[in-house]
Amino acid sequence: MSLLVFPELPGIDIAQSKRPEVKSQVFINPLSGRESRLRFQVYPKYTFKLSVNALIEDAEDNDLSALLGFMVKVAGQSLAFLYRDPTDYHVDGQMLGTGDGSQTDYPLRRNFGGFIEPVNNPNLNWVDLFIDGILDDPVNHAVLDGGIIHFDVPPANGAVITWTGDYYYRVRLLADGYDFVRVASNFYECMDIEFIGSVRDMV
Repeated sequence: MSLLVFPELPGIDIAQSKRPEVKSQVFINPLSGRESRLRFQVYPKYTFKLSVNALIEDAEDNDLSALLGFMVKVAGQSLAFLYRDPTDYHVDGQMLGTGDGSQTDYPLRRNFGGFIEPVNNPNLNWVDLFIDGILDDPVNHAVLDGGIIHFDVPPANGAVITWTGDYYYRVRLLADGYDFVRVASNFYECMDIEFIGSVRDMV
């Protein structure tokens, strides 16, 4: 089942927040005071918060029905959906690996500030694969679930594999409902919408 994509609306406030969080725990020895620290997640889970302060609903614009309808379709916290972070949605020439003549599957990934993490939800409308800088014909590979690139013929030994394209974050709402407030004729707002990374396999 393909996931819905959070609508890109002109009234979304430019002031948005994004919080990466990795579960960890600190243990303190009661006698020495020395700390032991454990990290439980390899990759962070992101929480996003945004407001839509200009939802117009008239004969020309249907921003209100687009967002309200989306909220109803994902049924509160129950369904995951895709979100395009306006500050973090694209890679250009990202290294995936080096061919060895036998490996056919390469997971998509991205480098953000020196931290490498997987791209599990690429935008299938833009996933360009390059082998030694040459654009690979899409008939030669497939993009599998989870952002895995499968080549029909393994890239040659020493071949450098890179990709350019867009991706989404897989998230779910943090509440079952949000208030749509009418502030003027045909003019509405929906404030403080929050969603968090969804890592479960089900929709």
